[in-house]
Amino acid sequence: MIHMKCKQKRKTNLFLFLLMMNVVFLSAQNQIKISGTVSDAANEPLIGVNVSEKGTVNGTATDVNGQYTLSVSPGATIVYSYIGYISQERPAVAGTMNNVTLAGNMQTLDEVVVVGYGVQKKSSVTGAISQVKAEDMLNRTITRPEQALQGKTAGVQIVQGSAAPGSSPDVRIRGLSSNYSSSPLFVVDGRIATNGIGGIDPNDIESMEVLKDAASSAIYGIAAGNGVVLITTKKGTTGKTSISYDFQTSAQTIARIPQVMNAEQYIDYMTEAQYLSMDAIMQNYDFRTNTDWAKEAFEPSMMMRHNLAFQGGNPAGAYYLSLSYLDNDGYVKGDADSYRRYTATINGSY
Repeated sequence: MIHMKCKQKRKTNLFLFLLMMNVVFLSAQNQIKISGTVSDAANEPLIGVNVSEKGTVNGTATDVNGQYTLSVSPGATIVYSYIGYISQERPAVAGTMNNVTLAGNMQTLDEVVVVGYGVQKKSSVTGAISQVKAEDMLNRTITRPEQALQGKTAGVQIVQGSAAPGSSPDVRIRGLSSNYSSSPLFVVDGRIATNGIGGIDPNDIESMEVLKDAASSAIYGIAAGNGVVLITTKKGTTGKTSISYDFQTSAQTIARIPQVMNAEQYIDYMTEAQYLSMDAIMQNYDFRTNTDWAKEAFEPSMMMRHNLAFQGGNPAGAYYLSLSYLDNDGYVKGDADSYRRYTATINGSY
């Protein structure tokens, strides 16, 4: 009885194996083969584009000529994806060339980091690059782009040497050096900013990358010996037209004012130190005046900033237009301690 049961079990296993092989064979017979070329808007072939059957792990990649060949199920949907380009989905059609043109995606700054020596994944350069995005600058009372780096980038020091409105803070990426200047090199949209970046409104900045590694010197020369700050300004978005307005106001006060002597204490000090005689004080003081010079010299600082931006575009081109006004009154009373800035930004592509 045991011997017969073993024979019956072997026959059952053999039957299941042949059934599975038949299903695999039939599935392979039903598949169709598709092929084609993937290129960009300039009709240049794209290398390494991921071509896959939607909902499965079946896929391949394009070769050096942008060509691919893939066997898929009839009626399948093919997904074409590539970093920096908009993914597309196409139905699989046998017997024809399935050529695809991928459009560039201008909103992929979160996936890659644009550096002076090309485009790299952020995960591979985080040790040498610190990034500040546009959302990191929101709801912050900053008036200059350098202030956006404070507290957001590791290893970068922002030294504010003056409290005067509009004063430029010192940026230190590698500390102090023996060079003539310890300031980094600022590059705005690929061009070196020789006159500083104080005229850029923080609302017009898309992202800021700080290059801290030694490789930046190989790109920009000795001027990058103290590091590089790459600034990418906002661009228009294809197919999206929008108008935005941003208003910001803030009040600032001096946190701690040193306590000074009043009139009576000042008289005691000057007479005991024999700097002034009591006769001289009697001749020049009315014994009523008691001025607090800190209150006479300083007042709360008010800052007001307006920014109006227009952006839009179509497949042929995109535009970004921004107008901003900044009025920052300083701590010292009077009109001399104030800073006003008018900024207009135009970015266009065709």
